[in-house]
Amino acid sequence: MHDSWIKNTLYENGTLKNKLGIHDASKLQNLEYRIAGNVSLRLLQRRMRVTSIEDLIKIHQLMFQDLYEWAGKERPGDFKKGDNVFFPHESFSYARQNINQLIQSYPQSDPLSAKDYATLLDRINYYHPFREGNGRSTRTFLQLFAAQHHQVIEYPRHNKEMIEAEENADVNKISRLIKIENMPSREAAFQQLLLNHQHKDMKEKARRAILRKRRGLDR
Repeated sequence: MHDSWIKNTLYENGTLKNKLGIHDASKLQNLEYRIAGNVSLRLLQRRMRVTSIEDLIKIHQLMFQDLYEWAGKERPGDFKKGDNVFFPHESFSYARQNINQLIQSYPQSDPLSAKDYATLLDRINYYHPFREGNGRSTRTFLQLFAAQHHQVIEYPRHNKEMIEAEENADVNKISRLIKIENMPSREAAFQQLLLNHQHKDMKEKARRAILRKRRGLDR
């Protein structure tokens, strides 16, 4: 598989080329996590409405435009992770059309099932349009989409079971790992999402503080 386009996005040490010239992969990852998290929070606060896969592209651009030139741009070549081959880039227009048709087939505001969300997640996973940041932008996209249906959804991104289900395109298994909380209104869904985001952020800050303390003790 032709991968010169991938090499062009990396420094010699394997760190992603970025607008800030950071060559330390760990430092870049931490900064990326904070920036993407802050953007996700702002989108929830603004109650962004999503209606098509083009909104995923907008979300990705907002999340990563401060760091990467390719933010919000579809990858210019084919891509795979291990044995998992993603949608061919020359046919991206078909992928977008297919996903938009699926979105339009769902009711505008009525509650959806875990199978509905799993099917949409599976289609987006196969599309895999970006160099990096597909998972984070997709999660925010789906949370915003679910809120329009008066629902809060949660699913484990790094859980071994979920990774295997996504790699195998096992929609039934993915659906079993998606948790749905039905809310009385769109606004109630967003309020709950903001509370969840705050709780997750507090846990992550505590985890990182412990790691910094351990590093200090190891020196």
